[in-house]
Amino acid sequence: MRVGVAGLGRIGAMHARNLARTPGVDEVVLIGRDAGRTESVRARLAAQRDAEQTTESGAPGSDVWAPVSTTVDPLADVLPSLDGILVASATDTHAELARVVADSHTPLLIEKPLALGVDELTELSRDLDATGTPIMVAFHRRYDPGYQRLRQHVLDGDVGTLRLVQATENDHYALPVDYIPQSHGMWLDLLVHDFDIIPWTVGDPVVEVSMIGSVLDEPVYGDHQDTDTAMVTLRFASGAVGSIGALRRSDAGQDVRLEVTGSKGAYGAGYGPRTPITSTEPGGSAPSNPYDTFGDRFVPAFEEEIAHFVRMIRGESESLTPPAAGLVATALAEAAAESFHTGRPVRPRTTA
Repeated sequence: MRVGVAGLGRIGAMHARNLARTPGVDEVVLIGRDAGRTESVRARLAAQRDAEQTTESGAPGSDVWAPVSTTVDPLADVLPSLDGILVASATDTHAELARVVADSHTPLLIEKPLALGVDELTELSRDLDATGTPIMVAFHRRYDPGYQRLRQHVLDGDVGTLRLVQATENDHYALPVDYIPQSHGMWLDLLVHDFDIIPWTVGDPVVEVSMIGSVLDEPVYGDHQDTDTAMVTLRFASGAVGSIGALRRSDAGQDVRLEVTGSKGAYGAGYGPRTPITSTEPGGSAPSNPYDTFGDRFVPAFEEEIAHFVRMIRGESESLTPPAAGLVATALAEAAAESFHTGRPVRPRTTA
């Protein structure tokens, strides 16, 4: 199986590494416009491979990586030679590239968001579905074992009647300042993952969103009507309520959690010895090796996402995150943005 990767920033390089380490992948093709940059990514991956394949004694290890090659040929010219393609390019290119790939009928895994608004995404998802091309949008938390088990507890009735949902979404490191103007706001760049995973986990539609925020870390957020410190409140169709606390930078570490409390029990994903919270109870302790980045926090999710993609290419699994799956998250992001700017609760647009 020959799988391409287009878009070779931090996320694309991470996906390329995971692809190279996934059984069934025979070659990973890095696709870029700059030969020097593309080759530098390949060299970094080779260094990671060599480090991982060397045991403590200095002998070669047993891990097997697929070969990694590079090309600067246009994506449309490369697609016929690929069994699948992963797109991790800039957000504003996603819609156009998704159409190109779908028209070639090459199975696709593409980073979120697929489109920036509900209207655009509705039209795009219909067009993509019409091609019959298997497509996964990278809402990686749906592939995370902890979130999947949390959802199963809800489905199995262990939670009982849903009452309260609480999420934490704290990035460890601040965004690069030059990225902030093009980030499309915290609601679409960061919180969109919560807007996707919360309704998916609890099975209860969100009918009202409120968002407040402050600029406490980096003044440039204020220059672009954005925020680095925020709280979102949610009201669900059942009457249950929820909240999401979010920071663009938390020196404690990468902190991403979701708690679900009902009439029968409470369950949570994201809790463990690396959760970056120091207990002040007698006998409590600081976390051991707190999560450093989102990639560090979600290693199992990203690995399973790629494994699922490979199975989808083979025709063994269907996508958990087809193009239309992002409609709920996008509608909630739009509602959060409106609430943030107006100071009023907002009913999200229906996406049915």
